[in-house]
Amino acid sequence: MVVFASGVSNSGESRPEEFLREKQMLLETLSLDKLILYFGTCSVSDPQLRNSPYVLHKEEMEGLVRSQKDHVIFRLPQVVGKTSNPNFLTNYLFRKITLGEHFEVWKYAKRNLIDVEDVAAIASYLVRTSLVNGTTQNIASPFSTSVLQLVEVFELVLGKKARYSLVEAGGSYVVDSALAAEVAMPSGVDFNDAYIEGVVRKYYGE
Repeated sequence: MVVFASGVSNSGESRPEEFLREKQMLLETLSLDKLILYFGTCSVSDPQLRNSPYVLHKEEMEGLVRSQKDHVIFRLPQVVGKTSNPNFLTNYLFRKITLGEHFEVWKYAKRNLIDVEDVAAIASYLVRTSLVNGTTQNIASPFSTSVLQLVEVFELVLGKKARYSLVEAGGSYVVDSALAAEVAMPSGVDFNDAYIEGVVRKYYGE
């Protein structure tokens, strides 16, 4: 099995050369003729991003992967982990709040967050039990959290007030997390009521 996790991860990406780089790497990987595990994005269900260059590119890559008989595609929401990528929402909020910088919060925006280690645990379980070969599945948490609520979680964890303005903007979409919720327990994942706070505290708490 080959796990392809070297693709474009910035949903705001629009540079053709970045998309081409991933496509070339993916085609080389597909030529190995092995079971391939590809990570797509749940943003294909987001009406605000549906026609963005990033989502259209990811859909094209999924199409290439499906041409391979043995494949699994896992679509992911906002994944939280140890990374310096400034494009990640949680890194952005952490930086703004710790530096005391002002930022805007879209009042109606919601995001589905999941710990990268939980993604690995659930993906490993699903592949190991051969439940998903040849299919496309979401690995997401059962929680779609408003960005405002997420800011409040960061304030709690960091012990510092954020400086922000609420903007009458943003939206949300339904992320199907049924499969992930079903296999969470046998995968060793606990999606409890304090899940989001726990993830933020794990990676950003002092």
